[in-house]
Amino acid sequence: MPRVTIADVARKAGVSPTTVSFTFNRPTELSPATVRKVLKAAEELGYVPNPHARALLSSRAGVLGLLVPERIFDAFANPFYAAFVQGMGLACDQQNLSLMIVSPIEGSLEKAISRAPADGFVILGLGEDHRDISPLSRRKVPFVIVDGDAELAPSVNSDDETGACQSASFLLSHGHRDLVILTFLKPRKYMHDPYHDVGERRLRGYRRAYEEHDVIWSEDIVIPSPCSIEGGEQCFEEIWQSGQRPTAVLCTSDALALGVLRAAERLGLRVPEDLEVVGFDDVPQAALARPSLTTVRQPIVEKGRSAAQLLASALDDNQLSRHILLPTELVVRRTTSC
Repeated sequence: MPRVTIADVARKAGVSPTTVSFTFNRPTELSPATVRKVLKAAEELGYVPNPHARALLSSRAGVLGLLVPERIFDAFANPFYAAFVQGMGLACDQQNLSLMIVSPIEGSLEKAISRAPADGFVILGLGEDHRDISPLSRRKVPFVIVDGDAELAPSVNSDDETGACQSASFLLSHGHRDLVILTFLKPRKYMHDPYHDVGERRLRGYRRAYEEHDVIWSEDIVIPSPCSIEGGEQCFEEIWQSGQRPTAVLCTSDALALGVLRAAERLGLRVPEDLEVVGFDDVPQAALARPSLTTVRQPIVEKGRSAAQLLASALDDNQLSRHILLPTELVVRRTTSC
């Protein structure tokens, strides 16, 4: 069967091919009645309409955008994202909405935002005052901040500082002093920006634990790493090969911690006898690891669900500036000996 063309739609709608093209590409230059007539003809013929044209009639695309400040490939190397998207998906399913992942185009989030046919955005890892978010504020597009600072926009965060403090205190109280901390590596373009505010909050928690235990803090123990299992693995191998011999590792994410476990096995280190490891997030893989990972649990699925619900409320003109802070807790498993 031959493919339906713009000319076929034009004949059925009784308009010119140019009008059909405008309907799908520049619908604001046509009357809503004309757009409606062309879309009806296209639907009857099985021609897939552009979502922007449908949005003209309803003022909605029915799509929530998840804005991530890194490549999709890099983002989903961290299993946190899968659990977070699952939570957003739960809320979207309940409200008959679709979900779109939006990442930088040619390194530009502003360009990505301008091309995304989404009604609003959940922004992961950037604060509301970040320069890449300003186009949304100027256009008055609703957005919700997750794992970032916000005063005016709705936000969802976890009690990162308290959870990090608990995990560091746990190791320090059992005599560990030769620790290293693996934290998020900032992309070069954000090196001097408040990017990954969640990482800064977790580092504040670690520092607080050191102060409470009267242990001297040194920035030398903080080592940035790509936030993936492979990143954590490579980072710890480099630490060990440099001659450092930490007795414990604190990681700002489970992805990094799972990588440390993989590296430790290859280096012949016994966990927890030779090396203790604590992560952060409690992704599903943490409990399945061998040995199972001691970590700080945050309700990731609930975080995603809450963010999507806040955004959906904002789209319905319920512009309450709600700030949700979710609890964290230390979950002790087999990668620590106590």
